[in-house]
Amino acid sequence: MTSASHSRALLLAETTQRLHAFFHHLDEGRYAEMVEMFTADGRWLRQGRWSSGRAEVRAALDARPTGQRVRHVITNAYVSTEGADEATVEAYMTAYRQDGAAQGVARIAGPLRLNLVSTIFRRDRGEWRIAEQRLVPEFEFTNAEPLPTQTSALHDSPGRMNPTASNRPTLPKGTT
Repeated sequence: MTSASHSRALLLAETTQRLHAFFHHLDEGRYAEMVEMFTADGRWLRQGRWSSGRAEVRAALDARPTGQRVRHVITNAYVSTEGADEATVEAYMTAYRQDGAAQGVARIAGPLRLNLVSTIFRRDRGEWRIAEQRLVPEFEFTNAEPLPTQTSALHDSPGRMNPTASNRPTLPKGTT
C-alpha cells in the first residue's frame, strides 16, 4: 500500500467512524452530542429542509416526533474528494422506523427509505466535524409512508431529487 492510499484509507476510517457516531446519536436521541459534531456554521439538509448552524439543527431535532424507534444503517462509504482539512464522504443510508412505543424486537414490513448521504467534513479544533450534510432520498419503499412535501428547488424533474452540488438548494438571503 502506498503512502497516499494508506492516508486515504485512514481518512475514510476516521470520517466513516464519525458518520456512524452521528447516526447512532440520532437513533438514540442524543441530540447534544450530535449537534456538537457540526462545525459552528454547519448545514444539514434533512427531509427537504436546510438547517444552518447548531441552533437550527438542534431545533429541527427537537421537532422530531416522539414515540418512534428509528435506526439508520450506513453502507458503501467512500471519500469522493479530499484536501488538507476537508473531505467529502458519500454513502448510502437505509432508514427503518417503528411507530409507537413498543418494547422488544420491532416488527416492521421493511425499510422506510434509502438516502444518498453526502457529507463534507472539515477539520475543526483537531476533529473532523460536519460542515455540510445532505440526505437525499433515492428510494422510498412501498410499505413506507410518503415523504413530507419537498421544496421544489430540490428536484430536477418531478419526483426525482438532484443530489449534485450544482443544483443545491439555496438558503434565504441573509443566511449562510
